Amino acid sequence: MKKQLLTLALLFCIVFGQSQSLKKFVAKNQVRDTINKVLAKTVEIKKIPGINFSVIDRRGTIENYTAGYSDVESNEHLNTGHTFFSGSIGKTYAATLVFRLVESGDIKLHNKLLSYFPDTPWLLQLPNINDITVEMLLQHTSGLPRYVLKPEIWNQLHEDPDKVWTYEERLKVIFEDEPVHEAGKGWAYSDTNYILLGMLIEKVTNKSYYDLVQSEILEPKSLDHTYPSLKRNIENLSVGYSRLPPAFHVPNKTLDKKLYFMNPQVEWTGGGMASTTEDLAKWAKIYYEGQLVSDEILSLITTANPNGKHVEGTSSYGMGSFIYQTAHGEAYGHTGFMPGFNSIFIYYPKYGMAAALQINCDYAVGVLNLNDIMDNLISLSISK
Repeated sequence: MKKQLLTLALLFCIVFGQSQSLKKFVAKNQVRDTINKVLAKTVEIKKIPGINFSVIDRRGTIENYTAGYSDVESNEHLNTGHTFFSGSIGKTYAATLVFRLVESGDIKLHNKLLSYFPDTPWLLQLPNINDITVEMLLQHTSGLPRYVLKPEIWNQLHEDPDKVWTYEERLKVIFEDEPVHEAGKGWAYSDTNYILLGMLIEKVTNKSYYDLVQSEILEPKSLDHTYPSLKRNIENLSVGYSRLPPAFHVPNKTLDKKLYFMNPQVEWTGGGMASTTEDLAKWAKIYYEGQLVSDEILSLITTANPNGKHVEGTSSYGMGSFIYQTAHGEAYGHTGFMPGFNSIFIYYPKYGMAAALQINCDYAVGVLNLNDIMDNLISLSISK
């Protein structure tokens, strides 16, 4: 009798376990179907070409989603292997290298930038330059104008799409400009800050920035589908669609015969990376879990700097990161723009969850709120 009861109990456990596993399997598939439908509906209603979404949970499980087209005209569907320019999210790679040099003692946050460049006289033509510290560059509190918004840059890109840019060629367009504010006494987002940080990285290490990204970040963390934006042909790059004003000289379709319409090298440490959406989500988890920096540095990344509180609505800025107030609590992340592309990556510490969303058009931010759609997708992801 005891043997029969034991057998029945064992059978019950097996059946119950299988039932629970089946329920989880069904629930997970239902979530996947729902997210796929949400993305497809977003593409349809918002009239955007395509969208990729990747999410990584606390355990490191990755889910990838895609909807729409890479090339609308040829009916080529977008897939999870497609690469996108991630725009200003690339600043986080540069920030990581600076932070690692701070921890090694090669750079000091409160040092004036000019102290590292005694033999670069042209830097003296930049506004506020005598008062700017490394910390201010990381915080966007230097008051430096944005070189990348100057018409001269876009005119040159149009005239010579293969042009390889030097430090000085990028920045001379803001020589003698008025500062946006006094150094350290305001906040103004500027790609110029991170170009100067790129110069600092190469000066201190005597190595190429992209070589350091490869050896210190991409290879150790197996980000095998993340690429430097150093040339016009990027591996598996999706077609990107643009509606920028005519002054920017950007074609509606930014990719022709697998060549981007300009040399993205101009962006450099102000962005300067392309990746699959999965790799971008992986990078969010690596960056915001402090896998490459100390807890002290991570606190600087994720804590609003004194001038960076509520700089964009409820969003604040620390160093190399925005701090978002979301439906899922405080979260950390960054958005990215490149002609033909919009991106966002976010880390939700409440769930230990990282996610990335990329769209192959640059007008997506005009028809939808990237933070809101991420919140909705995370709500669905945690329901499984």
